[in-house]
Amino acid sequence: MILQIEFPDNLLLSQLEQQKKIPCHIQVSNKFEVVFEIESTRIIGEVSEYNRTLFEQRVIARAGGNYIYNEPSLITLSRASRGVYRVVDLCVFYSDFGWCSVIENGDYMEPHPFWDHDDEDPDFKPRL
Repeated sequence: MILQIEFPDNLLLSQLEQQKKIPCHIQVSNKFEVVFEIESTRIIGEVSEYNRTLFEQRVIARAGGNYIYNEPSLITLSRASRGVYRVVDLCVFYSDFGWCSVIENGDYMEPHPFWDHDDEDPDFKPRL
């Protein structure tokens, strides 16, 4: 998973890319965007080179609005080149499940059991 973004070269944001678990917001429609809002600065980057199927197994789709996924998140980046970062860690927050890891150390995590079984069918196993 690669994030393409240009962080402003100023004192306020110069060290941002070196931090771990940076607060952000993911917005996914036909594009996958990561939005950082630091102080009064809004910076938007676009994610590429990700497996949409694996991603969708680890996040909850929302109904309505402009985005299928529009969630508060924490992200850790590793600079690959100017304006290009590898996503090392990505966690998404849900009020009913808490923080759910999507990526750790650059790899997709096991899907969170959002709905782990059906009470009417105790042998039900979600598809992974």
